[in-house]
Amino acid sequence: MKRILIVLFVFFLATGVIFAQNGKGVESNIQFSQGMFVETGGSRLGQVKELFKYVRNNPKSIPSYLLYYLSSSSRISYGLDIQLGGPWSLMPGAGLRGDVQSLWLIGSIGGDVDLLGSLDAFCSLRYHLDAGGVGIIFGLGPDVSYIFYQSPYYIDADPGDPLNGKDKFYHFDYAVQPSITFRAGKHWQWGLEANLGVRNIRIPYPQYTDSPTRIPTYLDRISFTCGFHF
Repeated sequence: MKRILIVLFVFFLATGVIFAQNGKGVESNIQFSQGMFVETGGSRLGQVKELFKYVRNNPKSIPSYLLYYLSSSSRISYGLDIQLGGPWSLMPGAGLRGDVQSLWLIGSIGGDVDLLGSLDAFCSLRYHLDAGGVGIIFGLGPDVSYIFYQSPYYIDADPGDPLNGKDKFYHFDYAVQPSITFRAGKHWQWGLEANLGVRNIRIPYPQYTDSPTRIPTYLDRISFTCGFHF
């Protein structure tokens, strides 16, 4: 899957450069994203089923459940939207992201919260609609992230644990990035964006056969977006 995403990213980027050189219209986009960061493992479908089962059986606990998993993902990005003809466009771009795992230490290993800083490169194929004066843009494409900072393991119950100080995650992550953007006025836009990891990002450390490091981990985000285009 990661090879497919890299090939798609290079293909989209090369296509965008060709169209830009041929004089197609281009537009700058600056966007701020703020939302939820979740580390998922195993079957996502199974996790969704468990979530709905919990909500169905504990409807009064929904607010506390959401608070239980409170987390944060923030990103600022720049994209160059290139017209391909008709309603289609292609937007390669780059971003700087910061993630904080559960602010209440839920799901952390050893009591430490995961902190991540990453540089993103993405390329989104976009479809533009006009709905009564409000522009709607659907986007989908690959995203490649380089994690330049991550909090290492710290097992607070055992300061001498051999995992302490080791990296938790690989430095490169690969994801699919769907989005929907609404435009009103000349420059402002807002919407929703997801970033769904497709790589088991956790380093397994095979020597620790009974360690939680062997549990697959995927990095997912869903965010509200706000920005402007010019």
